This record gives sequence, C-alpha cells and structure tokens, in this order.
Amino acid sequence: MVKRGVFSLVVVLAAGTAACTGGGGGGDEGAKQPPPQETLRQAAQAMGNLRSVAFNVATEGNPGVPLKGGDLRLLRDGDAEGTINLEQSGQAVEMKIVAVGDAFYVKGVTGGWRKFPKQLASAMYDPSAVLDPQRGIAKLLTSVAQPQAEKTEKVDGKDAYKVRGTLPQDVIAGLIPGLNGDVKGHVWVSTADHRLLKVRGDVNDGAVTVRFTEFDAPYKISAPA
Repeated sequence: MVKRGVFSLVVVLAAGTAACTGGGGGGDEGAKQPPPQETLRQAAQAMGNLRSVAFNVATEGNPGVPLKGGDLRLLRDGDAEGTINLEQSGQAVEMKIVAVGDAFYVKGVTGGWRKFPKQLASAMYDPSAVLDPQRGIAKLLTSVAQPQAEKTEKVDGKDAYKVRGTLPQDVIAGLIPGLNGDVKGHVWVSTADHRLLKVRGDVNDGAVTVRFTEFDAPYKISAPA
C-alpha cells in the first residue's frame, strides 16, 4: 500500500500540471486580455525557467485518483518533499514524502521512514519532468487546444488572466496514466510575471486544482535522518 501511495503522489502531481489545460465557462472580459496563445506561450517560458516551485493540490468529487490533497516543494532536478493526503481502503491517510537522488522516502502517521528506489516511481512518472521545459508544465501549456481568454481574476491576491482550453489526451498520456480522454479546465496566469498561479481541470467525475507558489525559493532538500 505504501508503494501505491508513492505512485499516486507522482501521478497526481502530473495530473495537476496536466489539468492545467482543461474546462468550461466564458466571460465578456476576454477581449481585454492578450491573445490566449500569447498568454500561454509566456507562461510556458516563465515556468520553463524555474529552478524550484511549491504547490498545493486539492481534489473535488471523484476524479479517480487516490490523492485528496497535498503540499509539496519541488526542485528542477526532481528532488521533492512534502505532505500528501491519500484515500486508501476508504480511509484518509496522511504521508510525508521525500525524493532525493535515486531514492523515495515515505513516512506514515505511525512508524518511521521507509526507503524505495526512485525508479519504481519513475516507471509511471518521472518527477524531474515537472519543471523540464521540454516535458513538463511548459510543454503542457503550449499544448492547450482551442484556448479562449475569459477574464482577469485575483488568485491569492495577484491579478491573473483566466484562460480555458483542452489538452489532448495523447499529449499527456505519458504523464498521466489512466486518462481516457482530453482534459478540460482553466489556467490562471499572472499578469505581472506570466507565471502559472492556478490550474483547475475536470478529471473523470471530479476536479483537480493546483496552486503554485514560492517560485525559485532556495530549497535545500535532503534525505531524512
């Protein structure tokens, strides 16, 4: 079950980034925004240049993933640390995780840290892809199909362009195993520095929302004692 929890974390991290291209709505203020293609291009460039990022993951309904929430910090090389909340056998389970080098460390509510080879997780998803401009968030943003500008909204106190669109399933198949179709939703891009602030995507019978914060913070991630 612990190994499944580790895999679930990594898959949903991808799901969160992938969801950034997805669903619904409309707005009269779209004409006041830059062309959505330009907004997404600038966001891809800004996110592709990051050395680190923090993000919060939350789910609604039944998106078909075991992760119900999480707060994580990630380095460009794929090292990561944080806390995730999973649903396993109908029960909520909180886990701490640390990914360093070739190893994954997992700690539940009880017991100590357990170590697993990182390749077990990367067989389903490589965490280093998240900030890779050729494979991760940047690539996903430039793959949004039929993007439409909606309006400008506040996200955590920052002005952001809201864009809706669709990410073709074949683009994200390697990052989100198990998806049966395209992902629809919204992305919110900072008007000031073009960084991706928020993603909300429709996944199966629910939704995944990811908020990005602490861009380029000087994280030092090390293996637990």
